[in-house]
Amino acid sequence: MSGQPGAPEASGTDVLPGSRSALDPDRAIKPGRHGLSPETVAVIQRERLIDAFVQVVSERGFAHTPIGRVTEAAGVTKKTFYAHFRDLDDCFLAAYRRGMDILLARMTEAYNAAPTWPDGVHAALRTMLAVLAREPRFARAALVEASAAGPRVRRARIDDLARFRVFFDAPSLPPVPVPVVDAILGGVYSAIHVQTERGRTDELPSLLPSLTYFVLLPLIGREAASPYLSET
Repeated sequence: MSGQPGAPEASGTDVLPGSRSALDPDRAIKPGRHGLSPETVAVIQRERLIDAFVQVVSERGFAHTPIGRVTEAAGVTKKTFYAHFRDLDDCFLAAYRRGMDILLARMTEAYNAAPTWPDGVHAALRTMLAVLAREPRFARAALVEASAAGPRVRRARIDDLARFRVFFDAPSLPPVPVPVVDAILGGVYSAIHVQTERGRTDELPSLLPSLTYFVLLPLIGREAASPYLSET
């Protein structure tokens, strides 16, 4: 929060895009002398546009989302939109990158706190599924609607899948060929994508046992991976 009593929240760097209403009264900028610096106003407007974008895209689909609908949902003008983003793809990219950074950070924290590598994978997957289940708007935008966006957004999605390779780089684990890691990551992504496209993000946590087993099976074998089929 700003140091000024009653000032709107300037940044939401710890929450996924789309989780907060862009028109929340606490985020409004009062007309006239509001006492906020131009930099703070710009941050608030950008954050509201990002949240509004995710909300609108998750409801209408990217192909049916005009800039005017995003600015209306954010409570700003088109001029303000273009002060922050070149086009809708640029806004999508900002929302996607921020959300994935937050998601990966939370997964990494859970992974690092686990006593063993298999437990770390289990903890990271549990965190990811829980976060996406709580944030269905971001889940749909990032996992489903990104396919309809431009090449920069689609490229970011490919790059982000590669970032998840870090969870396979552990001292207790023999070196795993990158194509094998990518095949495993692709399988996990596909399972989550299908559930999200069906509008069943609230059921994502139920995939935890199966996905943990799927990841561990080719790397530590059936006997060691089987106990996770009954874990939650």
